[in-house]
Amino acid sequence: MPASISKAAIERARAFVRANARPLDRAYLDYMSPSGGDETAFDRVIGELERYQTPEGGFGNAIEPDIRSPAPSAIGTSIAFQYLRAIDAPADLPMVQKAIDYLVRTVDRTAWVWPAVDARVDEGPHAPWWAPGLDRFRGYVFNPTAELLGYLYDYRADVPGEVLQGVTSTVLEALDRVGRLDSAYELYCCMRLIHTKALPADVRDFLERRLPASLVAADPDDPHLNLMRIAPTPSSFGYELVRDGVARQAARLIAAQGDDGGWRPGWEPWHVKAHQEWAGEITCRALVGLAAHGFWAD
Repeated sequence: MPASISKAAIERARAFVRANARPLDRAYLDYMSPSGGDETAFDRVIGELERYQTPEGGFGNAIEPDIRSPAPSAIGTSIAFQYLRAIDAPADLPMVQKAIDYLVRTVDRTAWVWPAVDARVDEGPHAPWWAPGLDRFRGYVFNPTAELLGYLYDYRADVPGEVLQGVTSTVLEALDRVGRLDSAYELYCCMRLIHTKALPADVRDFLERRLPASLVAADPDDPHLNLMRIAPTPSSFGYELVRDGVARQAARLIAAQGDDGGWRPGWEPWHVKAHQEWAGEITCRALVGLAAHGFWAD
């Protein structure tokens, strides 16, 4: 196990988040704090997410910092649900109901996938890798569709059976065909699916048989792959298969902290504000991941 991140380094990182992160990520860090978040953190996370939800029910408005369009997108909505799942947002929350309705309305009922973005992404600046029609994601069947499927199961009471059946069949059949996932982003999405508490037993059994090959092959030196997000806690499915990689990455992460307390994106900036927002988000997630895996100093 690598040396833990020191209390002083934790405080520097917290100060960086307070000074540089979006209010959403500041509230999220307060909620996830191992020392116990303040009682307002849940409401603050929801309040900040409201800034990103659109009248259509999906999420846009730069919730994904590299997509500055005000329009909703499937990828933006998946990011919102990552926060909603983390805080155990209830099914009767209007925000959740509107977002689930958006997903039900916008799924492609022929292919049973959600394209990550559509033409409306051009309504604002965006990184070149988010150009509309640029399918780098194997028909979107894993990224973002597999992940979004998990959120449908989280709130399945509001989801038509044909949608659950269609999307589930599409994802499982695709995973059966490809065998092993060689994209970090596709693996993230499939792991978020298997971390779904309400996942049907037969779907879970299938994933438990198929995903280990991808976990065994996961490269801790892949700059796109954060194993602490693949297995968010030591009790998560697949943790034992990536445990050594988690320790290696944690050691590197602790050593790479900036003098100002933050961590920066590993890619070239294309937009000043997006880069700053990513730095805040990455620093927030670094603290949460290190804490969840026992790498905070006592």
